Amino acid sequence: MNEPILRVALADDHPLVVAALRDCLQRSARVQISGECRNGTELLGTLARHPADIAITDFCMGHGDASLDGFNLLSRLARRHPATRVVVISARSNAAIVRRAMKLGVRGFVSKEDPLEEVVRACAHAAFGRGCFCSPAVQAALQRAALAGTPAREPTQRELEVIRLYAQGAQLTEIAAKLGRSVSTISSQKTVAMRKLGVQTNTGLIRYAYENGLI
Repeated sequence: MNEPILRVALADDHPLVVAALRDCLQRSARVQISGECRNGTELLGTLARHPADIAITDFCMGHGDASLDGFNLLSRLARRHPATRVVVISARSNAAIVRRAMKLGVRGFVSKEDPLEEVVRACAHAAFGRGCFCSPAVQAALQRAALAGTPAREPTQRELEVIRLYAQGAQLTEIAAKLGRSVSTISSQKTVAMRKLGVQTNTGLIRYAYENGLI
């Protein structure tokens, strides 16, 4: 009996990462690469033209004004392509990001600190398993967060997205345009997030974003 072919779309703003993922996945005769993209906008367009069973996407893809990434991309993938199972790869593992990604329906979360084979395992789980697959480095991050205890007031998904974009160097007006919110809303969400985190300065906010894998 022939095993089903898995159509996989790839998205990462680093061509070398895309090439490594492609070469690793194509070792399996069951995988067919249906698209290679450099940002979220390209990924959404590719999926509209060539539906895929699985989309593997980097969490942070900040290159290019038209790029779309982070929670905003995950939300749009869930709305526009509910049949496509999403696997996220990230340079750093952050428990808050992983937990919120799970709530958005992500079926796999792999750290770039792990071997490439973990992406293959995540795809197999996304295709045939239940729940969300977490690579060893991601599991370790979740365990550390559980032992440390969850903050009483953790930033919301929308607030985390504002923090991440601000730490990447975007101005409030640019963040508002990218996320489709008013500048006053973005400013308020940034202020509330800083209050929740106990951060007093913009420099402290950027340091938090870096130390917690938001950028």
